[in-house]
Amino acid sequence: MRKLIILSSLVLLLASSCTKNIQDLNLDGKHAVLVPATSLFTAAEKSLSDDYTTTSSGVAPFRVLAQTWTETLYNSEANYVLTAYNSPDNWWGYLYGGGSSGVLNNLTDAKGLFPTTVTDAGVLRNDLIITDILEVYAYYLLVATYGNVPYSQAENRSIPFPKYDDAKTIYTDLLMRLDTCIAGLNPSSIAMGTADQIYSGSIPAWKKFAASLKLKMAMLLADSDPTTAAAEVQKALTAGVFTSNADNAKITYQSTPTGNTNPIWQAIVSSGRHDYVPAGFLVSTMNTLTDPRLPLYFTMAPGGIYLGGIAGGSNSYALFSSFSAPMIATTYPSDLLDYSETNFLLAEAAERGFGVSSTATAYYDSAIIASITFWGGTRAAALSYLAQSNVAYSTAAGTYKEKIGYQEWISDYNKGWDAWTTIRRLGYPDINTLSPPVGAGTPMPTRFYYPLLEHTSNAINYTAAAATVNGGDNQNGKLFWMP
Repeated sequence: MRKLIILSSLVLLLASSCTKNIQDLNLDGKHAVLVPATSLFTAAEKSLSDDYTTTSSGVAPFRVLAQTWTETLYNSEANYVLTAYNSPDNWWGYLYGGGSSGVLNNLTDAKGLFPTTVTDAGVLRNDLIITDILEVYAYYLLVATYGNVPYSQAENRSIPFPKYDDAKTIYTDLLMRLDTCIAGLNPSSIAMGTADQIYSGSIPAWKKFAASLKLKMAMLLADSDPTTAAAEVQKALTAGVFTSNADNAKITYQSTPTGNTNPIWQAIVSSGRHDYVPAGFLVSTMNTLTDPRLPLYFTMAPGGIYLGGIAGGSNSYALFSSFSAPMIATTYPSDLLDYSETNFLLAEAAERGFGVSSTATAYYDSAIIASITFWGGTRAAALSYLAQSNVAYSTAAGTYKEKIGYQEWISDYNKGWDAWTTIRRLGYPDINTLSPPVGAGTPMPTRFYYPLLEHTSNAINYTAAAATVNGGDNQNGKLFWMP
């Protein structure tokens, strides 16, 4: 009887819909209506920050893959089992977004609405360019994670099943878009102001961000296409990259409501869960180097020592170091791109002969000083650290890739995707050899396989894209930028 009542109600509803307000059927209930463009931009910016910063292994298990953190009881991702919580589907979904959610969907909607709400031509131009810069950043994350992805048709709502574009072709276009953005930003006009949670609409700041992002993207090509990489590095330097920690791209979170707080606080404190501890390999490496960031990154374990968990093992939260008080504070900022990383990239560019203005040693030193002081350490502590023979660039062990790789990995402690990408790009630290997870049956993933949902919802385009992956559509396939 209950089913008959419900069915009858539905029939009546449909009948009434056919005779009254039929035009309502043409309304799009999934996308923003009468929402200010600036609100959509803010939502996209915050989503990007949240996605990049989240600790969720079901979305972004990169901290765990890179062994800056490891898991306690539920250790699938620490053992490279990505199917347990479907992170390749979720990372893809969070960046593209469904309906009016997600980074790229909100940015696309904002770009469509800015011309209807901003009357000043100079302000409109800057608003659109800043939005485009963030689109480039989001696509960079997608291409460098998966390879070929939907791009030219991705945000066209009339195409429900977009094709996948060639990753190298996308990358070339993204670099060109940054050139256009840098040239087009007009410092004599303002931008969206406080709707921009990163730089409050500062045009000089966004120009530096775009140039520093260009440097970062250029260096991803350094092994596979050094000629292009060197040329793009020069363009980035001409435009003007970050010159201090004051340039860092951060979003400072709020103390309330919960949805606007630091994602790490949400996962570690607010949830009451104890799913993660610092990874033993990182902690032991920093202990060996007497790193002044130890108390800035971690608490002490019982016994007054810094101790991390075993990668892939079942780790008792109470027995290990935890996360420092500043890091788990409600307002602790995200860090999307920073001065320390810029200097590590320039140190590498110097070693590769890409025509930068200073030496690898000088950039390496600046990178480490920037990292330590950003985390709250002193310049004196940083200089003392650099004076150690196992840290100083001239005497530290290994090739330039190993020296830079280890220190950049340490610096990327709160930048999980970048910590993972430093290992993928430079090969250091070599966790496959030095710290293989106890239950892993494969090496560290080098990419995300395509979302399982794409196999069925976009099967034809997925199949074509999967066939192009060197090594097959799996988590150890080889991407275009890998040597």
